Amino acid sequence: MTTLQTAPDHTRHAAPAHEPPAAARATGIVIAILALLALVTIAFALPAARTAPHDVPIGVAGPQAAGGQVAAMLEQQAPGAFAVTYYPGVDALRDAIRDRDVYGGIALGPEGPNLMIATGGSPAVAQMLTQIGNGISAKTGAPLHIDDLAPPTKDDPRGIGLSAAALPMTLAGLLPAIALVMVLRREIWTRFTAVVVFSAVAGVTIAALLRYVLGSVDANFWAVSAGLALGALASGLALLGLGSLFGRVGLILGALLALLVGNPLSGLTSAPEMLPRGWGELGQWLPQGANATLLRSTAFFDGAGADMALIVLTSWAVGGLVLIAIAAARQRRTAAA
Repeated sequence: MTTLQTAPDHTRHAAPAHEPPAAARATGIVIAILALLALVTIAFALPAARTAPHDVPIGVAGPQAAGGQVAAMLEQQAPGAFAVTYYPGVDALRDAIRDRDVYGGIALGPEGPNLMIATGGSPAVAQMLTQIGNGISAKTGAPLHIDDLAPPTKDDPRGIGLSAAALPMTLAGLLPAIALVMVLRREIWTRFTAVVVFSAVAGVTIAALLRYVLGSVDANFWAVSAGLALGALASGLALLGLGSLFGRVGLILGALLALLVGNPLSGLTSAPEMLPRGWGELGQWLPQGANATLLRSTAFFDGAGADMALIVLTSWAVGGLVLIAIAAARQRRTAAA
């Protein structure tokens, strides 16, 4: 009887010829993660750590000489912190604040200084102006009258809920675009329709949370919803266009721009003029910053001061639509070939 024996298997799975050693790969991964953590820390922490007023627009009404003394005092205490505009009277200053031309101002008269603020425009700036008004009152010995032209809601007197909405507003534009590009790989116009519908629903949802859960908004519900929907649409279409045209690389670059630049520089937690010089202006040209400005304008100022924000958001939405159309045309040419 013949016994068949199987020869031992001496074959080995050879490692790729040009693959670096495991230690080198592990080192590279660690360095990349550390670099990413450093970038995230700088993006989020540096603007907050360097928060300080830079040319914050405020107004002064009353005698020109007294107004000049106020401007000189402000410049001496905080050089470059304020950009002072003179107004002929109290009514003109009040209109400028309600139109969001200035954050607030001081009206000087025989009855003492009258401080006009707009907490809805920026709680941080309103608090800073209140401190300045108290200082002027202490020097003159006259009582300080404070008039808040855009007061916060009673349920959110410090505006914390509105500030906390910055990240959800950013994610509302990013997450659907990323998911749709990854799941619907070829249905370009289906993705577009889904982003448009989602943006409308997200705008109403976030506005409802701000109104009925957080109590941060108590007026102009549908205007706030429309503004939030436009912000989500601008971010969503821009990222969807990048993803449709450039694939995962476009998604990654667009998401990093929104999360590491747009969100920290939106100015929603303070004000664009409170961010490091130049950074606040940059943030207002991105969807997140424009959306933050539009949110405060619709929530507290009946839409005043929102013109540039509307232009910026519309431009981002149209730009994203152009990229989507280019990607669809390229797909048709590929299919025809």
